[in-house]
Order: sequence, then structure tokens, then C-alpha cells
Amino acid sequence: MDTKGILLWVGLFVVCAGIYLISRRMKKQIEESGIEADGVISRIEDVGGDDVTLHYYARYRTEDGTEVEGLLSNPRSDLEAGQQVRLKYHPKHKTNARLI
Repeated sequence: MDTKGILLWVGLFVVCAGIYLISRRMKKQIEESGIEADGVISRIEDVGGDDVTLHYYARYRTEDGTEVEGLLSNPRSDLEAGQQVRLKYHPKHKTNARLI
């Protein structure tokens, strides 16, 4: 493998590590200081190609009364559109939510 190939692999590793660390930090911030809300599963999307990869979205009101639709980072496979859920959302990034 030449130097260019090695640098590409190193760059890919750094990007993946950065995404992983940001995701873990966001999860921790939601768990520690997230704001609780009641929501409803608004839609479920299959975003996968050959595999089935589902993204679950919920609609809920933030503390200031704004209605948002957020992506759930820890969905359960038994969720259905229209189902009521209890969640916590990130205080700064209000469309990032986790079920509680």
C-alpha cells in the first residue's frame, strides 16, 4: 500500500472515531441533563439498502412550546406509528431524543 492509501485509511479512521465520540457525548448529555417530554411516534423509515435499517421519529413539544420531530437514538423494535412514548431530548439539540 502506498502513502496515499495509508493516509486515506488514517483519515477514514479519524472521521469514524470523531463521529463515535460525538455520539457518545450526545448520549451522555441527554441522560444527564435531557429534558423529559411526552411524544408520539410520527414515522418509521427504512433507510437501508439491502438490509432493513429503520429510523424512528417522534413528535413532541419542547419546554418553550415548539413542536419538533426528533430522531430516536435508542428505539425499540415494537414501536408503531401513532404510539405514545416518554422521552428525553437534548437541551441544545432539541431534535436528538432518547426513549426513557
